[in-house]
Amino acid sequence: MLTIFIILFALVAVGLVFFVLLQVPKQAGLSASLGGGGDLFGGRGVEGGLIRISSVLGGLFMLLALLIDILSR
Repeated sequence: MLTIFIILFALVAVGLVFFVLLQVPKQAGLSASLGGGGDLFGGRGVEGGLIRISSVLGGLFMLLALLIDILSR
């Protein structure tokens, strides 16, 4: 059971890196996103989908890390 979670953890980690690297960087920096009044979690088209996929994979990454820790004790 632990081996399956470790394999899933590695696949999620690779997928998370891949989807984060696919995202288009914002050139304006942090100040424009905080003061701009734009949507923080909303996006348009492909960029919004990449953000959602990255968020889901990040959540799975944390959940699997906790499960692996609990099962390895």
